[in-house]
Amino acid sequence: MASRVGTVSQLSGLCLLAAVACSNNTEDSPATGAPTGGSRPSPTGGNSATGGIVNRGGTANGTTGGVTTSANGGTSTKGGATGSGGNSTGGSTSSGGTNSGGVATGGAVATGGTAGKGGTTATGGATATGGAASTGGRTAGASGGAATGGATGGAGGTATGGAAPGGAPGFMPCPTTAGTACNIMPVGDSITEGCCTAPMGGYRIELFHQALTNKKNITFVGTLSNGPSTVDGQTFPTKHEGHGGWKISQIAGVIDSAISSSKPHIVLLKIGTNDINGNDNIATAPDRLASLIDQITKDVPAALLVVSAIVPTTTDGTNQRVQAYNTAILAKVQTAAAAGKHVVFVDNYQAFAKNASYKTALMADNLHPNTAGYVVLGQSFYGVISNLLPAAP
Repeated sequence: MASRVGTVSQLSGLCLLAAVACSNNTEDSPATGAPTGGSRPSPTGGNSATGGIVNRGGTANGTTGGVTTSANGGTSTKGGATGSGGNSTGGSTSSGGTNSGGVATGGAVATGGTAGKGGTTATGGATATGGAASTGGRTAGASGGAATGGATGGAGGTATGGAAPGGAPGFMPCPTTAGTACNIMPVGDSITEGCCTAPMGGYRIELFHQALTNKKNITFVGTLSNGPSTVDGQTFPTKHEGHGGWKISQIAGVIDSAISSSKPHIVLLKIGTNDINGNDNIATAPDRLASLIDQITKDVPAALLVVSAIVPTTTDGTNQRVQAYNTAILAKVQTAAAAGKHVVFVDNYQAFAKNASYKTALMADNLHPNTAGYVVLGQSFYGVISNLLPAAP
């Protein structure tokens, strides 16, 4: 990534209990006393999960083995001739050597010049999805740019701009003291809360599963709590800041105190679905999001802020507005990053939309993911932050 930039190529309402009704057309409403922001959807069921996970290991949405076609591996615009990592006939020095693929990994005939080695699109990351030169791209989950293609079970989001997501080389928002967990604050609406699929932990379940699988030390923080008691036999950290039915302005009203009490090292922000779905001053929604970005980065300047695109709905007309909002907030993130803020963007709209059947395969209703959809989100978020997380004890 260029210095402190953030884009991610794969970079909602509150249901306090799984039994509370969730609508197919609006985000769920906040709890009594909370600011209003949409009607509460009824549970659609989703897949019930005893450990909170189905399709673990990144199998949902074609991410088997931790690889997404645009997620991991590969350098910004270099790393081999187009399509392989060596030329099509075996990688002579001039086509896959020092200037394009590196002598050791993609150039010499003996090490990777053949079509089957040196980083094919499927395993080493295509040039176009590793980050264009104009945005300073890198893979955010850069734990496997070699022939393995990613971390174990690995997940998918990628980020551009900076040697580390949202910062200069060496930027590490998490504690470096052995045995100390990285505090992650999931912030947003009912999708962050986990509506409307039992056990109501949403993408946080898969994110925690990925951390356990890859022996990373994380915990979730926030002023709210829900989700399963355990994941993979380990106690699940149930804290979050996902307010059902809330809009951008409502999150802005509580975020300062939530951050003050929770002290996050990484903030995962996914908000705007209720603004866009409810036609709430859509033209100025990106500006409200930009103000919220400034608010969060001022509260915790040493933390990493991951700003997510909102996911598609099952209504094509609404999705036109969703895509316009996502494009605008990407520009806001880039502006904030250029100003030196530790912020990156993850395209979770594309993480869903690349599945042609996402409306039935990944959605529980018009707005909320089902269990498989939450797995996709959890993997995408993990892909952005994975190499910033401390090792488990």
